[in-house]
Amino acid sequence: MVFLVSSSPITLHSILLARMSNTGKRRPPINKPILYMIGTSMRKWLSQYYPIIIVAVAGLFLTSNLLRPGWYLSHDGIFHIYRTEEALSMLKLGHIPLRWAGDFDQGFGIPLFSFVYPLPYYLSSVLSFLIGTMWSLKTITIAAYILGGIGMYMLLSVRERSFGLFGAVIFLLTPYQFLNIFVRGTLGETLAIGLMPWVLYSYQNLKKNNKLRWYHPLPLAGVLLAHNFLGILFAAFLFGYMLTEKTSLKRAFGSLIISLRLSAFFILPMILQKNLLYSFEYKDLTFRFDQHFVTLKQLLYSKWDYWYSMPGENDGMSFQLGIAQIILAILGIGAIIIKHRTFANLYLVLAYIGTVYLMHSKSYFIWDSLPLLQSVQFPWRFLFMPLILTPLLASNFITLIKSKNIRYILMLGFIILAFVNIRNYRNPQQFMDNKEYTDLYRLYYNKTSTTFRTEILPKWSVPHERYKTDEILVNSGNMTIDALSHDPLKITVTINNKPDNSEGRVTILRNYYPGWRVTMDNKKKIEVKPTEDGMIMLKPELGVHNYIIKMSSTPIEVLGNTITFLSGLTLGYLWYKNKKTFPLKAKSK
Repeated sequence: MVFLVSSSPITLHSILLARMSNTGKRRPPINKPILYMIGTSMRKWLSQYYPIIIVAVAGLFLTSNLLRPGWYLSHDGIFHIYRTEEALSMLKLGHIPLRWAGDFDQGFGIPLFSFVYPLPYYLSSVLSFLIGTMWSLKTITIAAYILGGIGMYMLLSVRERSFGLFGAVIFLLTPYQFLNIFVRGTLGETLAIGLMPWVLYSYQNLKKNNKLRWYHPLPLAGVLLAHNFLGILFAAFLFGYMLTEKTSLKRAFGSLIISLRLSAFFILPMILQKNLLYSFEYKDLTFRFDQHFVTLKQLLYSKWDYWYSMPGENDGMSFQLGIAQIILAILGIGAIIIKHRTFANLYLVLAYIGTVYLMHSKSYFIWDSLPLLQSVQFPWRFLFMPLILTPLLASNFITLIKSKNIRYILMLGFIILAFVNIRNYRNPQQFMDNKEYTDLYRLYYNKTSTTFRTEILPKWSVPHERYKTDEILVNSGNMTIDALSHDPLKITVTINNKPDNSEGRVTILRNYYPGWRVTMDNKKKIEVKPTEDGMIMLKPELGVHNYIIKMSSTPIEVLGNTITFLSGLTLGYLWYKNKKTFPLKAKSK
């Protein structure tokens, strides 16, 4: 027997390979290592989504100073804490949709959520269950800021991803963003601005596909509920923008109408019941628009500070548009006039110039002739429009540059310039320690959570602040209160009204409002009227009766609720219809 000696060892694997080659069968595939496959998938995912990751990381970095423990000093921050806690309290009592803030105005109650944007407080109150009030407000602020940047990227990346990334970063680096977050503490405006790019992206998507889907109306409905002033102004801008595009005009208007109907439960009472407020009749008891115009110098540059908007030019806060943003807007407008003269682009130019003009005192005659515009209170609130429009205008300039290298250098240069401009704006004025926060919290606790008490006060009330120790006062007659229970939305009382020479009257120590309903013995409805100082007057019938005084809905609020509910059904129909029209995948043969 002869043994052949081989230099390579004989293994089971080599024997199998030899047998397969002899039989003519194919060699079995060798699986790639799992880690290699994961790495390939990760690289593919990163190559697709890296711009969104960059925008998110940039947004988190720019707002990272909010992540410190504790609460920070801002114009409206403490009010958002009160409103979140009150919204949670009302929701626990089953008060949906939110309208009445029963604990505010020292327990007399005000229709806060009928006139102040409710969406941020639905979100913050629910989120506060998990992470507490302070962190829920910080989370929503940061998330809205980042969401706006991602929305701007999605909107502008249709041409090229680098355009989208550049526009998103410029959007994030606009000074007005930091004014809202760190100085003013405006939760509603920050959320509304964060949703606005998604409104435009939704419209762009609708126009591209020429099909109305259930999700197209949602961003605009969100903006309308996130901030009433900005929502209506932006809806008006969008309406004009739609008129410049003939493509899918009918579907676009359909989407706009559905958005308005979805928000009708808030928008309708907010507009049609404004005459029920004290501030409607006494406008001098709130902010006057004519005292808060800005100058061109302030728009170009104004010192960064943490004080308030003051009458005249001596403001304690900055209204600058941003150096990089101004240059980009001018270059973008020039590019549109020279090269990209479409109706849509010219409308963007007109909107930019028009909103800047409305912030200047030269536009006084327009403000004076439009009462609805006066409800905006501060002309500089129009700064949100250049914030949105600048990246759109700038994209028209960037597309003119054919050389990629020059384009990237320019974009990087503008980003550096924008960052240098805001580098010191990324901090709040002060983080409070426990004692400072407690003192501030107690200072405004259970008040109206607005700068002026009369701003959301029912018109029957009195301008001076009141306090109470009881829920019911017997004004006249011979009667006794046999039983009493109450919460911020309901009072249940048993009254024994005995015969007397004078008519029996009872005062319920709550602010009168048309939403209050009174039933006697769970059957008979009793009419109530306001007292001279704006509380609820009840005239009990003779005998022992049980009365339930409960906050309900006015006819206008019922109409708004119904329209919103029916619009929700419309979205459900669109979802079902779109689902049925999706093409089925071809079966594999």
